[in-house]
Amino acid sequence: MNRTQIRTIPSSKTRADELGFAVKVFLLQGYRGLKNILFPVPLWKKDEDRRWSISTLLATSETPLWNPNDTVENRVLTAGKIENLRIVARKLNGVKVTADQVFSFWKQIGNPNLGQGFVLGREIREGCIVPSIAGGICQISNALYDVAVRSGFEILERHRHSSVIPGSLAEQNRDATVKWNYVDLRFRSPVDFRIEIEFNAESMIVQFRSLAPIPAANEESIGLVSKNEKAPELFPKTEENEETRNHPSLNDCYSCGKIACSRHGWNNRPTVEFTAWILDEVWPEFDEYVRTRWKPNDSVIVPMKNGNRWKTNRFDWSVRSASNVSSVFFPSLWRIFKLRYLTAATTNRFRLTLELDRIVAQAAARRIPFEASHLVVSQTLLPVLWEAGVFAGRTFDVLMTRLPFYLLHERLNQAHTNHPQSETLNDFRASEHWIQSETQALAAARNLITPHAEIANRFSGQSILLEWFRPEVPVLKRMGTGILFPGSALGRKGAYEMKRLAEENDLSIFVLGNAVEREGFWENVTADPFRNSWEEIGLVVYPTYVEHQPRQLLKAISLGIPVITTTASGLTTQKNVTVLPVGDYESLKREVRSRLGLEKETPRN
Repeated sequence: MNRTQIRTIPSSKTRADELGFAVKVFLLQGYRGLKNILFPVPLWKKDEDRRWSISTLLATSETPLWNPNDTVENRVLTAGKIENLRIVARKLNGVKVTADQVFSFWKQIGNPNLGQGFVLGREIREGCIVPSIAGGICQISNALYDVAVRSGFEILERHRHSSVIPGSLAEQNRDATVKWNYVDLRFRSPVDFRIEIEFNAESMIVQFRSLAPIPAANEESIGLVSKNEKAPELFPKTEENEETRNHPSLNDCYSCGKIACSRHGWNNRPTVEFTAWILDEVWPEFDEYVRTRWKPNDSVIVPMKNGNRWKTNRFDWSVRSASNVSSVFFPSLWRIFKLRYLTAATTNRFRLTLELDRIVAQAAARRIPFEASHLVVSQTLLPVLWEAGVFAGRTFDVLMTRLPFYLLHERLNQAHTNHPQSETLNDFRASEHWIQSETQALAAARNLITPHAEIANRFSGQSILLEWFRPEVPVLKRMGTGILFPGSALGRKGAYEMKRLAEENDLSIFVLGNAVEREGFWENVTADPFRNSWEEIGLVVYPTYVEHQPRQLLKAISLGIPVITTTASGLTTQKNVTVLPVGDYESLKREVRSRLGLEKETPRN
């Protein structure tokens, strides 16, 4: 019989076997620890230099995250593996390694057993897939080794797996197993290079980039590997047991049935796929969406469960009292406190809000169950969750509350071009890093869920348009003649257009909101504060550039009051609602004059 056709089923392990293995590991770890003290290797740091975006791509390795052969029982081990890959990727992504210096996998990662958040994943040990803390991170070491070889790097240390999982790099002799700290992966490059790791729902992509040209000898090696996938001459010789490497199926401790084995453990983790909802501020439209789609086995993360105690109802989701609901209470309370009492100490409230959102999102990321296969997240938390890598190996949807940063900036730039005298239109800006993270995350999302029509139209291939919630109020039997501007006197709310409209047509207006562009902004205009006296209003005019929640417009529609607004409001043209292009003052003036029955404007001298 051909030796490679022999199927070897590893025997059950006794407690004595496990003890012997533990002693062996302890001695090997001690020996390697001593060597590391005597012959230390560098710890490399991340480099965010923008030049890396135009650097030379040395090589790429893409490997699948999920195993199609998984059973219901052992799928949890793959989910744990992916969680461990997320943790390792956060440590390695962006790391720059200097030319002719040693890269050590374990030097960068550290001891996985010391409170780094690693979970039970799949580890191959003597022909079995066993549950192990940080199990599965070999997929990254495999990919690093594969890319290092393709890049022509010098391999200093590499060890093969004892068994092969179908579809893995081990089948191509491209694997490099690791185990703290004595089984390491080490290599050296002739040029400075940067490690980049990214994920999608199905795979992991590892690549190396360099700002320097590759020496000619190494270019030849790279070309050789591209043409010859196995490139055996580049691999250091290692011993292996063919009988254990080539059996067609592997046992795992959750489905092998060997209860007498000392490694056997009952899998009490969830075996049914479920969704994790990571929620921030509640909107009635989103609350209804979550309430009707949430399932009892889903996990929910909210800012806080009892906002009334802290005089806020911003987080009162209907599902907050259900089982499997957790909160990020202290970060959320800190955000409320700073925004409520300490904003006077900052010159940019928007930037402060983003930083506080980051704190909440980081806390929420740590609470996401690694078994969750699908996520639904609030947009305010999206950029930070993307940076944390929580979407790796998962599909996800986004509850969209505003335009993406890059479109929001375009809109504000448009407003500032129209009104360069504004002192507020340059304040509402996010950093390039935030913009990039959010843009990448939105492109990877499965669905973008929103009641905002403009956002839905911008992402027509991904969007799910919800219906705006209209307050249940009786239609006014008799409307007044007043004109309401339902926003603060700020450039992004269309205050300059409203002021010009009132001046040119000698209109008196009601204004909602206290913020102003500058002191005395409404000079030459009769502008009275609006005190919720809807019976005085006969027309609502809102030429806004930016609006996330058009609540006052929705109330006016419910009351039967005509509304003239822009696409930025998120509404669509309907009965008593006229929607105009953003920044189109002439169309605005025509519609208002027509609605008020004013005579045709006479040319000014």
